[in-house]
Order: sequence, then structure tokens, then C-alpha cells
Amino acid sequence: MNQEEVWDEIADKWDEFRVKVPPTVERFLLGKKGKILDVGCGSGRNVPSEKLEIRNKKLEREFYGVDFSSKMVKLAREKGYVEVLKGDVCALPYDDESFDYVLFYAVLHCVDSVEARRKSLEEVYRVLKKGGEALISAWGPKSPRLKGRGKECFVSWTVRVGGGVERYTYVYDLDELKAEVEEVGFEILECWEERNVNLVVRRSE
Repeated sequence: MNQEEVWDEIADKWDEFRVKVPPTVERFLLGKKGKILDVGCGSGRNVPSEKLEIRNKKLEREFYGVDFSSKMVKLAREKGYVEVLKGDVCALPYDDESFDYVLFYAVLHCVDSVEARRKSLEEVYRVLKKGGEALISAWGPKSPRLKGRGKECFVSWTVRVGGGVERYTYVYDLDELKAEVEEVGFEILECWEERNVNLVVRRSE
């Protein structure tokens, strides 16, 4: 089973349990206006309700989503996005400089090669407008389920009693992630570490 099939398999359960906007995302979005792209949007937890869609209109912002899982895309289309597309993080289906802000939250660590992770960061940079900002967050070594697991591992997700699937995970440390985003050309505005390693970055050119 490849990783796209894994995420298709867990989509319904994921949507059942991932219902709240993460505090890190809420903090980043505070006061933000314009077009916002949610890369690897999954089932749409970052804009989880119709009520939020109405609020977004008052706040003068529009959410767009993209994910490689067909089932996740179907679920996300029921949420408060203007549009959700099926697409690859390494080849985002948008023109250059299309978005004011990008959410790349808890996705990068799921990308299963060095080259693909680099390309996905380049794509986030490409679709951001000059001066635009992105939240980039990935699982780090402080996550309890990753302790002692090494840099690469597979994390189980139980789909049904007696059955589960394995999700690829790359474990980032903060300095490593900072170096990678700077190599792509981002300016780092904020960085901090909790269970995830988190960066707020800006496209300067």
C-alpha cells in the first residue's frame, strides 16, 4: 500500500477525530486577510465549519485546499474552502504568486524523500506572493510517539479493530528545518519547538 492509499484508507477516521483547528494555526491566521492556501489540507480541519466560512467572509479571507488523497479531498470539500483540488505537494496546481498566505501544517514530515521535501518547500515558496507568509510545521523529536524511533519511521493508525495502516514519518529537528527553508529562499520570522517544530516564514523576493 503506497502512502496515497494509506491516507485514503484512514480518511473517514481522521475526519472523525481531527475536528478542531490547531492552536498554532489559529495563532498564525489571527488578523490575516486575502487568499490562503492549505497545503495537504486533509479532511479540512483548518476550516472545519460553515460558521467559520461565514466568519471568513467578514474577515475578508478565502481558503483554498489541496491534498493528494481523493477521499480527503472529498471530505474537505464539505468544509469552508472556496475550492479544494487533488494535487501533489511537489507540483502544486496553482500559478506563481497566487496566495497571500500558505498553511503547510503537519504535512512536511509525511513527504517520503529528501528530494520531495525540498521540492515541496520550493512549491510553497513559488505559489506565495512576494511578501507573503507561510506557517511550516512538522513533527519533531519531542513528540511522545516518536521518541527513540530514529529520523525515519512508520507510525500506525488503527482503521478498525484488528486492522491498521502505517504512515511514513520523517522526524525533523528545528535547526534542520530552519536550514532547509533558508536554502529555498525564505526569511524566518519566528521559530519555536513543542511536539512539532514550527516556523513562520516570509517570501522576500
